[in-house]
Amino acid sequence: MKNLIYQVWAGELRPGCEYSSKLMKEYADKIGADYRLDVDPNIATKLVDANGMYWEWLNPICDDSFLKYDKVCVIDLDVFPVDGLDENIFEEKIDLFGICTEPFQGKYRNSVTIGGSINHQNDETWAKECFKLYKAKLPRDKDGFLKVYNAGMVMFTNEGMQYARENFIPFQQYTNDMRKLGLGRFYTVDQNYFHMEAVRSGRMTEKHNGWNNYIHYTRGPLGLADPIHDSRTDETKFVHIQLSGADYFDNKKLYNITNKTRAFWRLDD
Repeated sequence: MKNLIYQVWAGELRPGCEYSSKLMKEYADKIGADYRLDVDPNIATKLVDANGMYWEWLNPICDDSFLKYDKVCVIDLDVFPVDGLDENIFEEKIDLFGICTEPFQGKYRNSVTIGGSINHQNDETWAKECFKLYKAKLPRDKDGFLKVYNAGMVMFTNEGMQYARENFIPFQQYTNDMRKLGLGRFYTVDQNYFHMEAVRSGRMTEKHNGWNNYIHYTRGPLGLADPIHDSRTDETKFVHIQLSGADYFDNKKLYNITNKTRAFWRLDD
């Protein structure tokens, strides 16, 4: 059985998405994996009554066309491999599911509300409800904050895709349950759903964070010290560029952000 790198998008592809797709296709070819890009597949969308586009990356646990693969790696279209990457992401062993943490998010969400609703208090309310409804005890980091798992890169094994079909609760049930909390859309959709279910399975592997090193603007008190959080290290493999407007950056700018220091980014140009 082969492995697959999968990317998915709703609507017209933006320039940054096209560049990510180009690089990920080249990377897949290099490591001997298949590559698949779906635009408006409307697979997971049919299983929820709203916000369907957010769920489409979970198509591997909905659509049987993915079951011919040993592993499927789903990668957002704002994620870019570093130049010259030869390391094969599929060779890193995982259990049923593999995902990276966002180590900065705990303290960040404790200092500011993001997107109108994402903060420490709402995280805690959500986590309590997950335990109450689904008996999912969500893990914490060394500082006591709830761990955050980022869906920008998620690996499914074949066994994991089948396990999810048989054991995960329906998307709509989760959405209905979480809407009752009134915490906002973020807590009712895909990323937190998968976070909860992967943890509840007891068979999730935390992959090396170099497979999803993220860059984003920092607001609130922590932003006074540094307005950009750049989690890249010497071991970075994929860079998740979450800067506002990055989907419309040209290829050179995205290349520089992925591979070079901030002095070369020229974000104001």
